[in-house]
Parts: sequence; structure tokens; C-alpha cells
Amino acid sequence: MHYDFIIIGSGAGGSAAAYRLANAGKQVLLVEKGKDLPTDGSTLDFQKVINDNIFKSKEPWLNKNGKPFVPEEYFNLGGKTKWYGAALLRFEPAEFAADPEFQCLPWPISYNEFTPYYDEVEKLLGVHTFPIEPDLKILRDKIDNHSSGWRSVPLPLALNTAILQSEYEARHFDGFASVQGLKADGQTSLLAQVSAKDNLNILTGHAVSGLLGCDTDPCQIAGVVLDNGQCNTADNILLAAGAMHSPRLLQDYFDISGLSETLPNAKLVGRYFKRHILTALLSLSPSSKTDVLRKTTAWLNDHYPHSSIQPLGFSKDVLTTLIPHFLPRFLAKWLGQRAYGFFPANRRWLTS
Repeated sequence: MHYDFIIIGSGAGGSAAAYRLANAGKQVLLVEKGKDLPTDGSTLDFQKVINDNIFKSKEPWLNKNGKPFVPEEYFNLGGKTKWYGAALLRFEPAEFAADPEFQCLPWPISYNEFTPYYDEVEKLLGVHTFPIEPDLKILRDKIDNHSSGWRSVPLPLALNTAILQSEYEARHFDGFASVQGLKADGQTSLLAQVSAKDNLNILTGHAVSGLLGCDTDPCQIAGVVLDNGQCNTADNILLAAGAMHSPRLLQDYFDISGLSETLPNAKLVGRYFKRHILTALLSLSPSSKTDVLRKTTAWLNDHYPHSSIQPLGFSKDVLTTLIPHFLPRFLAKWLGQRAYGFFPANRRWLTS
């Protein structure tokens, strides 16, 4: 088959591109290595998701020393958007400007240029704020009344308000895939709107094993080869398989075609990969915590203009698993009921 566009990967970039191109009337093939996630409730089961890791990739990679490791990857329709924390903060206008103190160059575009796209995607994903809950309100008021420089702001969440009527979903949205579609993601918010169109073909359960070059010019990518041997061509190929898999596909093609030896910039592919090292902070209280969503407020500080602190939306059962395993589980459970989790994030690089 020949298409106008072939998109590799159905995560944030792939699903958004498929939505826009399908609505524009283009003939599109979207290839996703994984399949639909089950709707039997297992994607909300903290034992299966966190302890057993049954939804994470088992695909081994080699590090620079030749030792195998398994990166934290998910292969399913919607990609990692099924598993994110639903928090969607905008960058502030000042964050687009240069910041010499942090050796940050200005963006080539401004906040005003981004605004219509922010507006559109927030509408598509149903982004809004939720009322702060009692336990977090007490903490927020103490921080706001302290001269620390941190100021609280409502945290925009891509959650359906109906999640408040489903307590188990509300306690398991951060890092879990919604069964009822109550958390906006690439599949339910974007692909579902265009999946019935005749000009969009969504192919799941098949990986792209390689890129096809043009017969007359290897510098032009003409199509893809799937793991079942099927070949598809297109006028345009969009690599949206993530920061690890997209460069790998391109590197493999360069090696096979010989371009790795002739293209001056071939060795730059994948070289500047950045991995965000997450830091979670647990605070403990003498009293049990009863908040359900938890993740309704964030803190910003003008002295740290590219950073934020936001609560984790983890329930007591999930927090219990984060407590070191050398502690007896009855004590870990007692602490988990009295814990509140927080996530410091560098906003220049990350939206959780």
C-alpha cells in the first residue's frame, strides 16, 4: 500500500499527527508495535502495574559497556500517554526568554505564538482544575504563609470530572491506564475521534523492523518494513516512536544503506538523548490522609523559574510499595496511610 503519510508510534506525537492529518484528508498509516490495553481492570492494579511490571517492555538493550538493561518502555496503543500523570502545565511566558543565570538560550518562538495551540490541545484533552482537597489544603496554607518564595497554583489535569464518582480510578490515575477512559490520552482523546475515517489505517501489534530507502536516492526514506515482512510506502515518513526507538530505526537504516559513513551528521543521531531522572519525596504525618485525587495543586518559585513541585496522585497502597522493603510490611502500610508524595520537576524539560 502507498500512503501520503506513515506514522511510526501512537504516543503523544504519533496520535496528534494522525489526528491532524486524518482530519486534513490525507491517506495515513499509523503503525504501533503494541496492542490495545485490556479493560479488565488490570491496568489499575498496583500489584500488576508496579510490582509485577506486566505492562512494561521486556525488550533488552545494551549500554555503552555492552551490558544488557531493560529501559522503562511501554508498547501499547496510545503509548506512554496511557500511563502519564495527567498534569499539563503550560510554560509561563518568561520561560520562553533567555535566562543567562541558568545558561538557557531563548526559544525561537514566543508564548503568544504557542497560545492558540495550548488552547486547542487543552480543549481536546479536557484540561481543567479540581478543587483542592482537605489534607493538601492544610499543607498548601502552611507553605503559602511561609516566606519560602514558593507560591501555589491550581494544577491543570486532563481528567474527566466523572472520575470523582469512581474512587478507585481517582486513586489510580497517576502512572496507571484508565479503564473507563477518564484520563485523556492519545488513544481516547485523539485517535478515537478519527479512527472511523476511511483514510486512516491503524495497525497494531506489528513493529517496524526497518526503513526503506528510495531506489534512486538513499537519502530519501520511501517506506517501512514490518516485522511480518510487509512493506508499505509513503510520500512522508514520521518517526514518532520515542526518543530511544526513533533514533535506533534511523541509525539502523544509516548502517544498512552506508549513509553512516558518508553523511557528516549521521553520528549525531541519538547522541543528545536526555533522560529525566525522577525524584519522589515522601512526607509523613501523624494522621491518616484521606484525599482522593491529591494532585490538584502545584508550587512555583521565581528563584527557580524552570521548576515546579507537584503532589503525586498515588494512593496509600501505591505509596506503601515505595517505602523501603527492609521495613516490615505492616509498618510500611501504616506509614503509607500517613504519607503524601511529591514530585520536583524541571519544567523546561518535563510535563508529567
